[in-house]
Amino acid sequence: MAATQSLSQPDPDRPSEEKPAESDNMEERTLSAKNETSVSPNSSQDTAPLGHPRDNTGQSEAFGSPGDRAVYPPNIYAPQAQAFYCRDMEVAQCYLDGNADAVEFCTHEPYHNVLAAATYTLQEGDRPSRTGSISLFDVNPDMGRFELFYRVETVGIFDIKWSPVVGNVGPMLAQADADGYLRVHGLECCSNGGDSLSLKEIVGKKISSSMCLCVDWNPSTTSISVGLSDGSVSVVSFLESQLNVIQEWKAHDFELWAASFDIHQPQLVYTGSDDCKFSCWDLRDGPFNLVFQNSKVHKMGVCCIAKSPRDPNILLTGSYDEHLRLWDVRSISKPVNETSVCLGGGVWRVKYHPYVPGVVLAACMHNGFAIVKIDEEKGEVMETYTKHGSLAYGADWQRGNLSHKVKQNSSVVATCSFYDRLLQIWIPESSVVKQL
Repeated sequence: MAATQSLSQPDPDRPSEEKPAESDNMEERTLSAKNETSVSPNSSQDTAPLGHPRDNTGQSEAFGSPGDRAVYPPNIYAPQAQAFYCRDMEVAQCYLDGNADAVEFCTHEPYHNVLAAATYTLQEGDRPSRTGSISLFDVNPDMGRFELFYRVETVGIFDIKWSPVVGNVGPMLAQADADGYLRVHGLECCSNGGDSLSLKEIVGKKISSSMCLCVDWNPSTTSISVGLSDGSVSVVSFLESQLNVIQEWKAHDFELWAASFDIHQPQLVYTGSDDCKFSCWDLRDGPFNLVFQNSKVHKMGVCCIAKSPRDPNILLTGSYDEHLRLWDVRSISKPVNETSVCLGGGVWRVKYHPYVPGVVLAACMHNGFAIVKIDEEKGEVMETYTKHGSLAYGADWQRGNLSHKVKQNSSVVATCSFYDRLLQIWIPESSVVKQL
């Protein structure tokens, strides 16, 4: 890949009229502070995404001592490549240009090194707007490389998702917009040749006057589910590079934060909402075929749903009520484990480990990130990571193994937090993720 350009790190606490001095040799696509009004994390409760519990801190911190690793405050330019350090879990970090809410490692070979990070920032004033961006990083700990190589400005983004691996279909990134658009990008080589990569928008379609809050691909990449801020869910076909809404219905009373296909039975879609309901829908018999709905167990809104990649009967839900719950879809009246697992913060995102059975990574909002081992009828927190200074939102595992040069048989994790705009790359210490 082409060498990255310098990475600007805007201070989220700096007033809007203050801007970093521009570098003399800064190129057009350099990531720099925006010209729009910048948003202080302490300025308004409305700077949080719709429906999210608010962060009372929102302060950026320098994590660790300077002797341990490179620390870049958010008001200076970072070097072009940040070296990997393997002391105390952290290996690299940077600050994004806006409030960070999603990170996704590419699922396709040979692009497991590609990390997408998305932002959402509410620009206040007489004419408020929601701005965002997608940044692509080359994350290769074996080569000691963490480089920004592409960035595109967008409207505010609530969710992104790489397409599953299907046949000869290349990697695509779906994007859920705050302006009601669903967009699909392809990961392609740049037109100027070489091995540099970029995102090229394949298609974008306004599917609702409400905001698109979450997105998921069906296993064949022929359709996409989208959760909407009015409580509706849309199922959108993606055929011949075209998007068309094929089903849409009012699934919940409030914001719909989770809308996930069943990877084993793709005719089923699971939904979760701020109305505390967890539902399953069968797409074969019309949009209103409700398979089940549980409205009694979650004490607060349902934020995320993840189906087990190995057991077709098991799935997980995460909630603002701080609990990760294990469900058997054959008996949905109550979770498998009545007490579930309390993670000490709203469970915003859950990701199964790509290789180790029963291991999940959870973003726990006010309580950082956790690695949890799900073993039959119980769950146990194996490791926590609390080096972010704000709401923990985005989390993902990198596919592929680390060589002995870094840490043999370990995994790489990317996490991001909202108000402090921090993206961290780290290596779990728990032995549970080294059983590869």
